[in-house]
Formats: sequence, C-alpha cells, structure tokens
Amino acid sequence: MKKFALILSIANLAFAASNAQISDFYSQSIKAQFPNAKINIEKREKAGDTGFESVILSVEIDGLKQEEILFTKDDIIVPDIIDLKSKISYRQEYEMKKFQDARNNFIKNAKAVAEKEKMVIKLGDKNKPAIYVFTDPECPYCREHLKNIDEDLKQYQVNFIITPVHGKSAFEKSALIYKETKKAKNDKEKIAIMNKYFAPDIKNYPKVSESELKEAFALYEKYRALGLSATPTIIK
Repeated sequence: MKKFALILSIANLAFAASNAQISDFYSQSIKAQFPNAKINIEKREKAGDTGFESVILSVEIDGLKQEEILFTKDDIIVPDIIDLKSKISYRQEYEMKKFQDARNNFIKNAKAVAEKEKMVIKLGDKNKPAIYVFTDPECPYCREHLKNIDEDLKQYQVNFIITPVHGKSAFEKSALIYKETKKAKNDKEKIAIMNKYFAPDIKNYPKVSESELKEAFALYEKYRALGLSATPTIIK
C-alpha cells in the first residue's frame, strides 16, 4: 500500500483531467505493481477559491482500501495546494480531517468493547470517571503520556489497553507488561513495570512464549478491526 502512495505523491503531470482520465492514468501506474488494484474517483469538489478542484481517489488492494487527495485545474494535476496568504496546505487539512474522523469513528465503535475488556491494566480510584488509553511501549507519544500518568490519576481511573502499532518487539513488551502487572500489589508497582518496558533504551528482557505473543497480537487485531490506527488514543 505504501508504494502506490509514493506514485500518487510524486505525480505532477499535464493532461485533460476528467474523472475517467485520472482513473485511467493512475490505473496504469498502480496496476503495474498491483495488478488486482481497484481505482475509483470517490469525490470531486471545488478547493476553496484556488480555481482548483480536489479529487479523492480510492485504491483498493486485496480488500484494503486507501484514499488519496489530488488537485486539478485545466490540464494540470498536483499533489497539494499551499496558500501562502492564508498559510493553508489543502492536503494537510484533508489529512488532519481524515485522521480525526477515523479517531472519532474508532471511539464510537470501541467504547462498549473497551468497557468489557479483560486484558486491561487498571490504575487509580474506581469511583472516578474511567478513561481507556490505547498505548504502545515503543510509541514516543505514548511514553510522554505515561510520564504524566499522575496528573491523569488525579481526575480519572486510567485503564491501559496495550495495542502496539510497531513491530514484534513491541508485542513482546506488551505481553510482558500484562504478565508482570498481574503480580503487582499496587498502582506504583504497575507503573514501574510499564516504565521499565516503555523505556526507549531497554534491550534485554525475558523471552515471550508463542502463546503470549499471539494473545498480545490478537488484542491489537480486535481493536484494529474497530478502526484503531494510532496510539495513544484515549476514550473518555
């Protein structure tokens, strides 16, 4: 999926940009690498006062769908429009809205599931409002969030659900955190365990069994199916 995004991002070519011609042009480029790809124009509308139109192009490969935005005017197609006067990147605005819409959709879909989750690390006073934090031991933003956990605990019961979006080592650390926090006597010990495995310089840690690794990955898969795409994501 990353390869065709690169093809789209470098395009800056002249042609009569009807929907059919846009689809045909990108079909040639993308299908050279992904013969089974399906390319469609999802939406087309005026892009502010620029004189350009924005075009949402969707590419589906093996059941996975990704959307990209392009901009066209006359015989020109470009990957972005940057308005220096208003300091707006039209692509960036689109990407930010898409990201926020995806996060809101995930929160809507996952809240009831998270409230019943058994693979969760509970911290704080159960009488306080609960929040659910989807986190990853190798995510730098998750590390920053964990540093400020004491502030969150002043207002909320914090429920960590570890759903790595990085590689195998992140899932190994996730499995170890779940395993070790089960034996923790209090919140202080649980936080210490999390800090240990969230540390960016940790290299040596206990071996994880295949069953433990599969369990950690299955948890991620469950929430990915509900729309999880980034960490940390917080449901209140």
